[in-house]
Amino acid sequence: MTPETWFWVGAVGMALGTLFPIRDAIRNPSHRRFDAVLAGVTGIAAVAYALMALGVGSLVVDGVTVQLARYADWLATTPLLVLYLAMLSRPSRRAYVALVAVDVVVIAAGVGAALVPAPEKWAFYAVGCVAYAGLLYGLLYTLPAALGGDADPRVDATFTTLRNLTVVLWTLYPVVWVLAPTGVGVLQPEMEAIVVVYLDFISKVGFVAFAVLGADAIDRVAAPASERSDAPASSGTVEAPAVDDD
Repeated sequence: MTPETWFWVGAVGMALGTLFPIRDAIRNPSHRRFDAVLAGVTGIAAVAYALMALGVGSLVVDGVTVQLARYADWLATTPLLVLYLAMLSRPSRRAYVALVAVDVVVIAAGVGAALVPAPEKWAFYAVGCVAYAGLLYGLLYTLPAALGGDADPRVDATFTTLRNLTVVLWTLYPVVWVLAPTGVGVLQPEMEAIVVVYLDFISKVGFVAFAVLGADAIDRVAAPASERSDAPASSGTVEAPAVDDD
């Protein structure tokens, strides 16, 4: 099958994945701001895949087709995934902004690497890898530290599952990029499309599905601060993205 066929598969899969948070939002109104983030992840991805399937946003650079809609998708959805993890762990606003900034640098460096010829592309790739190392530090250490060792077990289990899923799958993307036509060209365009659609599906729809399945675990986080037994008199907690002001 052609890459366009797999893009349609991705569009349909992402659209179906959006139904999970919509259903949960209808059944559990207190989860709506969490479900809105989840629906945004798969909804944006569905639109991006439909655009790629229609040939919108594709650019040929040195004989390699670069899907700009894919990078636009990642630029919008990866901060949303980080936001959801932050809504569970509630780090300081400064830490959250830093994580999103580093995430944007990772994606921007990927765009630059895809659009410029070698050897400049490898310089952009290196910048992206360094930024990704910073993002990993935030996901593996900053957010868990904000969550704390005395976190509600349900929240901790949901956060850990989603964080680990994200770290494992996101680490595979730079490897695929190198093997794809954008890098050394080991993977043909059709195989690249299959692999990226699969990774996107698991990292987005899988994330959303796990989050919705653990929706009861966010009841404590979604509850007003006055109803949480561990909330101080003045927590400085922001309702969205539910991170502390300090």
